[in-house]
Amino acid sequence: MESYVYGVSILALLCIASPALGLEELPTIDVGGESAPRIAGAKASHDPFRSAHPGDALSDPATDNAPTPKSSVTRAGIQILGGPAQASSYKALDMLPSVIEDSADPYGLSFNRSITVRGVSDFFLARTINGLPIQGIVGGADLFDLDDIGRVDLYRGSIPANQGLGFANAAGVLDLNLLPPKEKLSGTISQGAGSNGFHRTFARIDSGRLPTGTSFFVSGSISDAEKWKGDGDARRKNVAFGLTQSLGDQLEVAVYGVHNDQKANTYLPLTFVQTQNLGATAFFDYNTSFTGKSGVDASYYAFNRTRYVTNAIFAEIAYHIDPTQSIVLKPYYWRNTGYQETTSGASVRLWPVSNYNLGGTIEYRKHLPWDADFALGFWGQSAEPEPPPLHQKLYTVTPLGTLNFASWSTLATSDTHKFVSPYTQYTQTFGATTVSGGLRLHIESTPHLQYFNRTRLPDVTYDDVWGFHPAPDANAGAPEVTYYEWLPNLGLRHRLSEEWSASASYSRKVGRPDWGPQASSFLGAEAAFLAKGITLATLMGRIRPETVDAVDVGLRYQSGDVTIAPTFFGFWTHKKEVLVYDPAVGQSYYQSNAATVGRGFELETNWKANEWLTLTGSATIAAETYVADIVAGSSSMMQIGGKQTPYTPRYQAKLAASYHRDDFEITPVFRFNSTRYGLADNTQAVSPFAIVDVTASYEFGTKLGLAPMTVSAGVTNLFDHRYISSISVNETNLSSTSYYVGAPRTIFAGVTASF
Repeated sequence: MESYVYGVSILALLCIASPALGLEELPTIDVGGESAPRIAGAKASHDPFRSAHPGDALSDPATDNAPTPKSSVTRAGIQILGGPAQASSYKALDMLPSVIEDSADPYGLSFNRSITVRGVSDFFLARTINGLPIQGIVGGADLFDLDDIGRVDLYRGSIPANQGLGFANAAGVLDLNLLPPKEKLSGTISQGAGSNGFHRTFARIDSGRLPTGTSFFVSGSISDAEKWKGDGDARRKNVAFGLTQSLGDQLEVAVYGVHNDQKANTYLPLTFVQTQNLGATAFFDYNTSFTGKSGVDASYYAFNRTRYVTNAIFAEIAYHIDPTQSIVLKPYYWRNTGYQETTSGASVRLWPVSNYNLGGTIEYRKHLPWDADFALGFWGQSAEPEPPPLHQKLYTVTPLGTLNFASWSTLATSDTHKFVSPYTQYTQTFGATTVSGGLRLHIESTPHLQYFNRTRLPDVTYDDVWGFHPAPDANAGAPEVTYYEWLPNLGLRHRLSEEWSASASYSRKVGRPDWGPQASSFLGAEAAFLAKGITLATLMGRIRPETVDAVDVGLRYQSGDVTIAPTFFGFWTHKKEVLVYDPAVGQSYYQSNAATVGRGFELETNWKANEWLTLTGSATIAAETYVADIVAGSSSMMQIGGKQTPYTPRYQAKLAASYHRDDFEITPVFRFNSTRYGLADNTQAVSPFAIVDVTASYEFGTKLGLAPMTVSAGVTNLFDHRYISSISVNETNLSSTSYYVGAPRTIFAGVTASF
């Protein structure tokens, strides 16, 4: 298996070394397509959730009839929903049904952010760029500025075989489609400022198509903001480039590259009791001064921070054998370094992070004479290391406010985490009916883990600590394990009339086992487990990837400027990993033995009421419940059978109204979430909330005979509502959670010039 992964990796290096690198969005066969409406179509040039230009490729009829449900947010929608920092792809999805996006800060610069899709957290969300899983499990910041993104796609239900690659896709797929270099010389520069000391500068220049047939772009940004409560800030620096080159009539080569340096101080979450009086507790945060007491000073704000420095490069090489068939190769490399520093009881825990992904896809695509498309592909990836963490240290705080080394809290070795996945997809149209089916074999080989005795080890680097010959813990090792999961998909779409169509689809999706908490369970009570003959390898054998069977049935009505798309969905989760108490051991540990059932109704609508007003809305009625109770203690059961999973509201409603006239545009956005629960037994109810955001812009440059210039302004949380935004639900530990307060009213403004 490893030879396949490194074979793809060698191809990646060859592509990167090619003298004719390129960066345009190459022609593709979308064998998945969509059935739910894209939040953006291409009919209204001033609808912020539609393409900014009539006839944009987002309404490509080649994919409109395909049966796999997908929603998209286009360029203009990203500009509004992405906010002034344009740093978080999660924010761009805010108007979609069954999506809850939350960030502890109003700009999306904090690492305290979350998103759930149909009740499933981003722990199981495939996050891809141009279809490639260019990310790691640790190091979750978005790589590219949203200014460089042309479209954001979200698969909530069924997933075609060539989508959703990566560690997991049980929550769906979030795919960023990059803006390729433009055909004409152009440039954009913007400057923004706002509440809490926010400021951002962004610039992009496109070369246009040069006489050599080459085109490229370079972009960069720098963003800063202070936390809205307590002390600390967030800072993000980003540089990206792209280059494209056609080599004759048959070969197109492209490359993208990005460097992202992002750091932020952490927001302090609240306990459930504290959420009951937000008027008094909303501004609670980490300590802003020292007391001289080590245990108290461990909660100092500067000891709660994260930084990730990430670099990535990937290529797209398309060889067109003839007008009906092509081979597309996409190699990639992702590298992330940084750290997480957090309060841990009366100490400070430091986790240095260093990991990478290396892999790629190769895909053969064929359009057949009988109106069918066929794709046969292969994905391979090696990732190393983390998680679980391989090395962490604990520090105490001195009376002077400095950190003093206490001990190693974790020391381990790990080898490569490997993925191999062949797939195929076939789509055919029979008159008014389109059928698509595919199959992917997901093969995952977990890394071999070995933990070591940490006693009396000095404060040295991870590389140097091996010179002190730490002894391996014979009972705290876990061998490599390979899992095989078949992921089929099948969809059908039938056009009932010029306006109406119906669709149905099914696919199996996969989650990933979380080894870190299982290792912590064992290491925290090793003697108790060994007394019962249980080693770490035994415990690791009790967890495995979860699977989800998802079904969507929907209608779509589109006539003139009106689109209505209702969808009924259901899903069944198997082998769900949860923390379970074992009375024979007297300890809790993780087992893949839970199951949930989800069902719901979604509605997406777009209506261009007249030349000046466009309405976009969505609504969701949904439930995900556990199938049975679980053992929670020596003599207790957690009564969760039939109860709503944490964080998932039963009702959601979202509405945006965009008014545009005489180069002035204003868009208020309304979002409502009903009651959510912090715990699986539904004992910690979080109140419903409704939030209104407003953005406005005015283009004035052309009126002055200058290049286009736009001034913009906006307010988030217009009515300064106090509410709980993000609930930090642990997917596996059903009795543990924390709560983040939504950011207060935030005001921002900016100016953009382009040529």
